[in-house]
Amino acid sequence: MKILNIKLFTFITTFLFSFSIMSVALPEVPKLPGFGGGSDDSPAVDLPSAQANLEATMREALANLNKAESHFQKALGNSEAAAAAESRADTLSSDGDVDLNSALETTASARKAGAEAESKAGELSAEAKQEYVKGLLPYAQGVALTVKVSDQAKSWIDAAQGEMKSLRNPMKLNKLRKSLAGGMKIAKAIPDFLKTLGTSSKGVFSFAKSQKMDTSNAEKEMPADEF
Repeated sequence: MKILNIKLFTFITTFLFSFSIMSVALPEVPKLPGFGGGSDDSPAVDLPSAQANLEATMREALANLNKAESHFQKALGNSEAAAAAESRADTLSSDGDVDLNSALETTASARKAGAEAESKAGELSAEAKQEYVKGLLPYAQGVALTVKVSDQAKSWIDAAQGEMKSLRNPMKLNKLRKSLAGGMKIAKAIPDFLKTLGTSSKGVFSFAKSQKMDTSNAEKEMPADEF
């Protein structure tokens, strides 16, 4: 999973540097004419909107991954786990409030449990194979969106870092830190989630191929260098 490993290293490096900036007081920096962030009253980047986009992409990725997990679990005969995954997918696809960090943890745990079930599964029936195949495309789309989220998160962290450097008013800086707390919490969870996906992607497609399923359409949706 070369692309996930590269993105994971880049993301962790960027996040740790940015987090250190959020945790300490920043010195005043000169304002540069014509360069974004030159005024406390004129933010260089619409950070709330960028954070909302980050959350929306993560939410869509998780919805796809849970939709896929529902099909996988149905194929394996685990109706309870399938129903739980389907419920999570429906919630994530709705307009209601969602704890994305909790959803990240639950999605990762569900895939680990699914991988364990797959390792113990024998030859699936023709009907079960058809059900499993239904999950491959949304799974691949979920992986691709998660990689996109990691790119968005890096850009967002860079923008947040630049905005905080531009603020000279301690009260405004503290207010900005609080407003970014949700996005930073999600960003902090992404590296471990990417690591989980890097492992689970190998497992999902290896299992499908061992069962002689057609994975070609789903593989086309996976990020570059995955196959």
